[in-house]
Amino acid sequence: MDFTRRFDKRASDYSKYRPSYPVAILDILRSETGFGPSTIVADIGSGTGLLSKLFLQNGNPVYGVEPNDEMRSYAEQTLSVFPGFVSISGRAESSTLKDASVDLITVGQALH
Repeated sequence: MDFTRRFDKRASDYSKYRPSYPVAILDILRSETGFGPSTIVADIGSGTGLLSKLFLQNGNPVYGVEPNDEMRSYAEQTLSVFPGFVSISGRAESSTLKDASVDLITVGQALH
């Protein structure tokens, strides 16, 4: 079974009904890691971009790595207003990102 297709035809509902991430995440990252707006983020399994959006609103450049075409397309459409968003067709084990090209790797609720 190809689990990357699990959310086919569900991107809109997924985005609408999934809870968002608390802004407090940013405060925790700031105090624990020196995180700031220039921190480059790779959001692995980014789906429709719920976690990516939090970082983008903070001013961070974000690479959204997502294997599901429909979920990735939804993120591309809704996050296109953020110039720092780069959408990548990939998986955690094959993200296509270059070594040492990001400062923070996130995996939100990508492991169902």
